[in-house]
Amino acid sequence: MAITQLENALSIAKALQNAATQSEAHRADTDSQEQLKANLTQLTQSGLLAYAQEGIALTSPENIQLSTANSLTLTSENQTDINGLKNVTLSSGEAVGVFAQKSGMKLFANQGDIELQAQNANLNMAAKQDVKVDSVDGKVTITAKDNLTLICGGSYIKISSEGIELGTQDNVYFKCNVMQKMGPASIDDNKLKFSKSDVDVALRRLIGSDHINFSG
Repeated sequence: MAITQLENALSIAKALQNAATQSEAHRADTDSQEQLKANLTQLTQSGLLAYAQEGIALTSPENIQLSTANSLTLTSENQTDINGLKNVTLSSGEAVGVFAQKSGMKLFANQGDIELQAQNANLNMAAKQDVKVDSVDGKVTITAKDNLTLICGGSYIKISSEGIELGTQDNVYFKCNVMQKMGPASIDDNKLKFSKSDVDVALRRLIGSDHINFSG
């Protein structure tokens, strides 16, 4: 039964990996899971396999740590929950991939801000259908250093420090009571400043040592 659970977990991981790969998301490492299952099945290497028909619970009034020099895999056939009464942090020296196959994603903050930054690269957002941006009780501000371009059906509005350009192959309509021509004006935007960070980790092995640098 224990090996069957490992085989089921590996099947789940591979199925989700294939779906994520088709969507160009980050793929999971199923090779290490395959190797672990083989080692525990054939007992080719020393290992520990724990199994209980009615469940396993690990609890402590202090700390619990799971650590590995290779891969750490969590797999469930139903639901996986991670709860923290205070803070939940997730950090990666390279990439973080989040993929949902069917029912979408929700990222909510009941209180406090949500900040999404690509500090030294691009921020790309796309949807096959509608994209909606709402500010219920505030305002929407979009800033760009070089230029801001709105394109729809071939018509466009381009805004830059050199001026405002409107382009279309059809008509332009202004529906207003009064149109006034006034003197030049501009608004200073508050530019965010990003810096590169480095992760320099010295890892001690049972035999020898490795020094890993994750500098960007």
